[in-house]
Amino acid sequence: MPKAPRSQEDREMVRSSILTEALALLSDQGFKHFSMRKLAARLGMTATTIYNYFSSKDELYLMILTRGFEDLVDMFNDINQKVHEPEEKIRRLILAYVDFGISNAYYYNIMFTSDAPKYLDYVGTAIEPVAHHEKSTALKLMEITSSVIKDMRKDRDFNELAVRNSILRLWSTLHGIISLYNSRVLHEVEEDPRSTVYSIVEDVIHTFQGIFLGSGSARLPAAPE
Repeated sequence: MPKAPRSQEDREMVRSSILTEALALLSDQGFKHFSMRKLAARLGMTATTIYNYFSSKDELYLMILTRGFEDLVDMFNDINQKVHEPEEKIRRLILAYVDFGISNAYYYNIMFTSDAPKYLDYVGTAIEPVAHHEKSTALKLMEITSSVIKDMRKDRDFNELAVRNSILRLWSTLHGIISLYNSRVLHEVEEDPRSTVYSIVEDVIHTFQGIFLGSGSARLPAAPE
C-alpha cells in the first residue's frame, strides 16, 4: 500500500531538519566537500529523498544563507520598530550584528567569510532566481541601516554615495572584529576577548554616531567626484 503524501506541515519540518543538518555539514567540511550523499548519510535517509525537497546542493546552500539573513533582518526590523531614537537605534543595530556574528560563528562564516559561490556565480543559471532572492534578503540589512541614518541626518545634507561608503567601512570594521574573535586569534592576545570585542565595538559606535550626527571631530566623508 503506497504511503500517504506528507502534509505541508510535515514537509516543512523535514525541509527544516535538512537545512539544519546541511548547515552543520557545511560548517564542518565547507562547500567544496559538501554533497547530498554525505548529507543523506548524516540524516539517515537517501540522497533521492533529499532531492524531493531541494533540487541541488546549491539550492540547499542558498536556502541556508537566506534563512540566516532572514534572522538578521528580523532582528533589525524589530529594533527599527521598537527603538525610536535614531542614535540609540543605530547602536542597537550594530550590537545585534556583532551578537549574531559571534553567537552563530558557523553560520556567520558561511554567510560572510567562506569561499562558497555568491550571487554573480549563479547569474544565467537555473538557480539564479533562488540566488537573487538570497541577495535581496541580504540587501535589506543595508536598506534598514540606511533608513536609520537618514533619520539621524535629518535637517543635514544627505549624500547617498557617501553614506553607502561609510556603511561599507563600518561593515568592514565589524566584520574584521567578528572574524578575529571567531578565528580565535583574539583569544591568543587577550585574556577576555569577548569584553575586548564589545569595548572596541562601543568605540566604533561612538565614532559612527559622531559621523552621522555631525558631532565632535568626525564628519561624513565627501563622496568622490
